[in-house]
Amino acid sequence: MKTKLLIFLLFTTFVYSQEYELGKVTIAQLEEKYHPKDTSAVAAILFEKGKTSFNYEEMNGFSTTTEVLVKIKIYKKEGFEWANRKIKHYIDGKKETVSFSKGVTYNLVNGEIEKTKLKSSGEFTEKINNFWSETKIVMPNVKEGSIIEYAYIIKSPFISNFPEWSFQKNIPVNHSEYTTLIPEYFVYNTFTKGFSNIKVTRNSDNRKMPYSYSYVDASRAGTAKSERVTTELQFVENSTNYIAEDVPALKEESFVNNIDNYSSSILHELSMTKYPNSPTKSYSSDWESVVKTIYDNEDFGGQLNKANFYEEDLNALLKDITTTEDKIATIFSYVKNRLNWNGYVGYYSDKGVKKAYQEKTGNTADINLLLVSMLNYAKLNASPILLSTRSNGIPIFPSRNGFNYVIAGVELSNGSVVLLDATNKNAIPNIIPENALNWFGRIVRKNGTSEMVDLYPKKVSLETISILAELKSDGSISGKQRKQLTDYNAFRFRSRHANRNHDDYVQELEKEHNFSAVENYEVTNTNDLSKPIVETYSFSSNSMTDIIDSKIYITPMLFHQMDVNPFKAEERAYPIDFNFPSKDTYNFSIKIPEGYVVESKPETLNLNMNQNMVSFRYSVSENLGTIQLSCVIEVNSPIIESDYYPHLKELFNQIVLKQNEKIVLVKK
Repeated sequence: MKTKLLIFLLFTTFVYSQEYELGKVTIAQLEEKYHPKDTSAVAAILFEKGKTSFNYEEMNGFSTTTEVLVKIKIYKKEGFEWANRKIKHYIDGKKETVSFSKGVTYNLVNGEIEKTKLKSSGEFTEKINNFWSETKIVMPNVKEGSIIEYAYIIKSPFISNFPEWSFQKNIPVNHSEYTTLIPEYFVYNTFTKGFSNIKVTRNSDNRKMPYSYSYVDASRAGTAKSERVTTELQFVENSTNYIAEDVPALKEESFVNNIDNYSSSILHELSMTKYPNSPTKSYSSDWESVVKTIYDNEDFGGQLNKANFYEEDLNALLKDITTTEDKIATIFSYVKNRLNWNGYVGYYSDKGVKKAYQEKTGNTADINLLLVSMLNYAKLNASPILLSTRSNGIPIFPSRNGFNYVIAGVELSNGSVVLLDATNKNAIPNIIPENALNWFGRIVRKNGTSEMVDLYPKKVSLETISILAELKSDGSISGKQRKQLTDYNAFRFRSRHANRNHDDYVQELEKEHNFSAVENYEVTNTNDLSKPIVETYSFSSNSMTDIIDSKIYITPMLFHQMDVNPFKAEERAYPIDFNFPSKDTYNFSIKIPEGYVVESKPETLNLNMNQNMVSFRYSVSENLGTIQLSCVIEVNSPIIESDYYPHLKELFNQIVLKQNEKIVLVKK
């Protein structure tokens, strides 16, 4: 009986271990049309299994190796992107390496399994900048129904952090498993985020690691000979295994900063080392230490004192300028217009500010560190501000990888900080690109101090729309619209439309709003960034009304009503991020046809959520044959915690309902 039980246990253990290995795909798996627990899924991770372990070399000491196996099912064409994988790795000084292997695409062809191997031509390495490269693969012969698998290895000389392990993606994950094998000499802090249930198992075991070293034997008379010795390093290895099963897809929702900030994942940070016969050394860092390390680098702080190459140009530029505000505006505009951003981000200068100035191009740091240098030369209190972009995520713990971007900041006598980013031609003081609006940055001063800086705008961005329109008895309507945009609303418009062909844009307007025609289109101040965007055009339409039994039904919002509530989920676990405070104002005047009167109209509605976080005001009136609409939506808190989500969702439900209510006109 005991023998049978032992055989059974050995058999089931073997089956379990084989289940999450590469090289085996069944016809049933290839025939599967939908994910069994999420029929909308475009793809699914069948399993992702990783392990980080340590190695030792005499010359280089300890390093880490992370080995990962991945198997993915593709259900729909929209999931083809999951057949590509890219991994960023550090290349300056000590280098990380990434290598892919065992790449295979499986398809079902005439009832048989067809294998297509990844060739060397499907693997690429691209240099991002002087510090980072990216290695990526493109899997071959991918179709709906394919299963792809591959392995990759990351070798890193940096033991301070492991690669972040993500258990959750925006597709379902059937099985995610990560194991760390850490020698007793190292203690790591672990940080978990997200809401998935992760099973953790810890164990310890003795390990032997072979290594070699050289020494000089001077004991022999008259000789000193170098000898090579091979021995074993013995230590306790602490293993931790993390497993997550059936992790649901992380669904995108409206007004989310970066959905990956909320995915279930685990991070490791080196806390201390405990080498034999050596004192314990703490490595847990704080932001002050991190920014000091960055500032002391020649490619960061070393760039801020270089001025001889621009002094003559800047002196001429500032000759008759005396006020702080004018100096900031003049220098900012000069740098922004002289230099072109090459598309690369980073807080270390790539080519150096002098070369960037001469060549008129550079990365984020080249441009904005030059800006800081020039502002300081003009006797302004300027400093670089380190931050993490939205796409880089919100840093969980202090580390240099927590930042990936730098802007300039000028501290004023009233305690406020003017934020400046000269990489974007449409930016103005305190209007930085939205990808940089990511909670807080850290201003780094030349005296060695640093401080957190709130990156979110305080000034309200306005959108004001006025319409004068006339409704005919046949239901057609014509009118003129004037739209005015300030601050971030103007920034968005310039970024999206300023360089577009007007005729193409007019055609899009006609298609979007089902206009019969758009005429006299005009937009002003696209290049004068100090002024609001003003857009005007005339329109006509035959599709904004319904005529039933000689009654005319019309929505007084015309073509500006919100048709769908952007907040659809029943619950929400992460904050709502509107990016900036805003105020949208609509003032419409609609002349009704001769011989008609208002039979019914929407009632006035005023809503205010939690001390004016968000408010909505709506009223419709009629006077002397003219309908007057006034509608205002204000978002005063750019970040709203998830606790308020039910109230916010209901408020927007009310907005959608109210804005779609109709006026009914009847003949006298």
